[in-house]
Amino acid sequence: MTRCARIAPLLAALLLCPAYADQASGAAPADAVEARVAQLLARLTPAEKVTLLAGGGGFTTAAIPRLSIPAIRLSDGPNGVRSNEGETATVFPTGSALAASWDPELLQAVGAAIGREARALGVQVMLGPDVNIQRVPLAGRNFEDYSEDPLLAGVIGAGFVRGVQMEGVGTSVKHFVANEQELERQRSSSDIDERTLREIYLRPFEIIVREARPWTVMVSYNRVNGTYMSENGPLIRGTLDREWGFDGLVVSDWGAVHSTAPAALAGLDLEMPGPPRYFGRLLEDAVRNWQVDEATIDEAVRRVLRTLARTGALEGRRSAPGELLSERHRQIALRAAGEAITLLRNSHGLLPLDAPELHSIAVIGPNADVPLYGGGGSSRVNPSRIDTPLASLRRRLGDRVQVRYARGADNDSVPPPIDARWLSATEARSAPGLAFHYYDNAHFAGEPVRSGVAMDFDTLFLSVRYPQMSARWEGLLWPPQDGQYELSLASGGRASVYLDGERVLGDALGAGVPAQFDFGTPLRVTRLALKGGKAYRVRIEYVSGPIPFHTLHVGLRLPPPSLEEAVQAARDSQVAVVFVGSSRSSETEGRDRTDMQLEGRQNELVRAVLAANPHTVVVLNSGAALELPWADSVPAIVQGWLDGEGGPEAIARTLLGELNPAGKLPFSMPRRLEDTPAYLYYGPGRNAFYGEGVFVGYRYYDKRKIEPLFAFGHGLSYTTFQYSGLQLPQTVRGNASFTVSLEVANTGRRAGAEVVQLYVADEATSAVVRPVKELKGFRRVQLAPGEHRRVEFPVSSADLAYFDVQRHAWNASSGNYRILIGSSSRDIRLEGALHFDAQAAVAPAAPGP
Repeated sequence: MTRCARIAPLLAALLLCPAYADQASGAAPADAVEARVAQLLARLTPAEKVTLLAGGGGFTTAAIPRLSIPAIRLSDGPNGVRSNEGETATVFPTGSALAASWDPELLQAVGAAIGREARALGVQVMLGPDVNIQRVPLAGRNFEDYSEDPLLAGVIGAGFVRGVQMEGVGTSVKHFVANEQELERQRSSSDIDERTLREIYLRPFEIIVREARPWTVMVSYNRVNGTYMSENGPLIRGTLDREWGFDGLVVSDWGAVHSTAPAALAGLDLEMPGPPRYFGRLLEDAVRNWQVDEATIDEAVRRVLRTLARTGALEGRRSAPGELLSERHRQIALRAAGEAITLLRNSHGLLPLDAPELHSIAVIGPNADVPLYGGGGSSRVNPSRIDTPLASLRRRLGDRVQVRYARGADNDSVPPPIDARWLSATEARSAPGLAFHYYDNAHFAGEPVRSGVAMDFDTLFLSVRYPQMSARWEGLLWPPQDGQYELSLASGGRASVYLDGERVLGDALGAGVPAQFDFGTPLRVTRLALKGGKAYRVRIEYVSGPIPFHTLHVGLRLPPPSLEEAVQAARDSQVAVVFVGSSRSSETEGRDRTDMQLEGRQNELVRAVLAANPHTVVVLNSGAALELPWADSVPAIVQGWLDGEGGPEAIARTLLGELNPAGKLPFSMPRRLEDTPAYLYYGPGRNAFYGEGVFVGYRYYDKRKIEPLFAFGHGLSYTTFQYSGLQLPQTVRGNASFTVSLEVANTGRRAGAEVVQLYVADEATSAVVRPVKELKGFRRVQLAPGEHRRVEFPVSSADLAYFDVQRHAWNASSGNYRILIGSSSRDIRLEGALHFDAQAAVAPAAPGP
């Protein structure tokens, strides 16, 4: 590697030298980092060392002013920077949507954009990506997770990590490990056998750690086989550190620490959030009492300092200024949304719509005119702009096409966050939202510490800078129609809503609902008769509670929609497009779904619209699988995902043929919940039993010969692709690597992308029951009409291996294997056979990415 300077004292110059940067991660060079870390470690007192091992606040590390060691800021951010101060940021598609692109280069571009936005907001470490496996379709955070397949999750996640860290911002890969449900997540034990843990649940983390070198890894709330992950030495010290070579920081999930000495000895480096509960003074006592030795403390401090050095914070190094809400980032969000969109069904070529011949269209459904960008909880990003599919279609179609709109059904189990388009800070209505003021006390006293206009009223952690705070939002409410509205309120402190000076909802007003809102906060609801178009003076007040995290939800549900109005709109139009799926509250951190059903009357709506107009397209907005009892009857179905702020425009362009869909499902979509692999094992008990073993997702459907509604890897195009010319060796010996190649041609009339998938099927006499086939490679290939390209896959003997629990090692058995090339797991286009002669039967390493 080229050196920028040779003089040792000029360490800061080395850290600033681009040619001397770590090309894999954007970090400062390893030798410069280690020199600085060793220097500081020798100067720290025992008390200062322990101070560094717990957070200094809700989302900051601790500082040591004596040695000019600063605190750094962390932020949630799998699909954008979630500011704790209410700042807006670009909202990118959620994890499952990004994985539907099957494009690690896209993930790198998204990660780099998020890294630049983090820098602009003063954040040094992003808490993501979330690479847990989509094991249970009901899991509340499936929308954040990438896939049911560990290879796809790992390769996609590695792309994201590389992108963020090349911008000089760290990542925290989460949640390590076996954190596949929200039900009892903070105390449950994921009871899982060693082979399943190795082949499925550890694999995404292993791929990312080996290939992308993340700066931090976050350990999960749950226990694994009875041991809390924050205390799980065999998995942290043994697997993560020693086996995989991880040299970064192991940080707890927020509140996931349950002990002092066991956690420190297991390899937990940083307890979050601060102030400490189990580290801090208790850890000092543990060292004095010889429960934890100084070498353990020094290693943990070394990792903390190493992370600070990688961010440049130790040298006071000024990072590039960052980039926030730029046009470049808007285009990346739009590109990501477009690559994710997945065409599930397209009978008789209904899509794309023939725009020149289109004179009328009915846009129908509860998701047609809402900005449904993502799921709930810690990954929710404050948007800077509002767009909806209805608005995007109207923009693109203009005045020449009559657009009829009807909601037709409701899909929110509780009143959704109040739509900022119905609010204004002034009577001029020049911008949506309410004017707000934050105060650093609980009494609205003095000058506000922050002011602005807010559009987001489903806020997690209003501000973590102020342990005690109060906040006020003021402006006007403009109801869009006459009728009975439902107003809802939930908060982590005391909150009230006033209309025209009258307190209409608060702690003593409104009826509580049985269901708890996010993170266990109670929800209160009241009904109001409002006049459409009339301006109501609105004021919302919040005063913090005893904990330093501040949450607020203010919801407003429209009057009940008319199904008949939707049917009439469909009947009077050439084509009907129905937007159904998840609501703004149904997919969220903190709770699992109770079933896979579409909420409310959405199924009835789809059937009624289809009966009124056979030219019906259904667009699904969800991050996880849903039951679709009408799927075989509807001519066209598009999976639109929770696709970020670019989603509405990308959907409109795709429907009109301006974009050619190329997304592929990163999970199987079953016909019913009872068909799913974990159906017999997921339940109300305290522990999670992974009884299905390695047979997760398509592995299960293949083995049980169950036909899913839509298979893993499925996704159609407006063009067609032909596969031919498969080439592979007939015999592979020992630990050799080899190449599989084939020809792919675009045989249609439109440019398009195809995701070519390589699966391996074991026909050898293995000592264990193995899946019918397993994904071992994929390539996204963009082709012009008539263009063809040779696609190559590197494969090794390790890709033939399973984890042998007797040897505690990967084992590839001698025998015959099949190489399957497909457009999905159930659409295999080419097939070839090879014979493997193991010689030395144990594979030297885990399967590669």
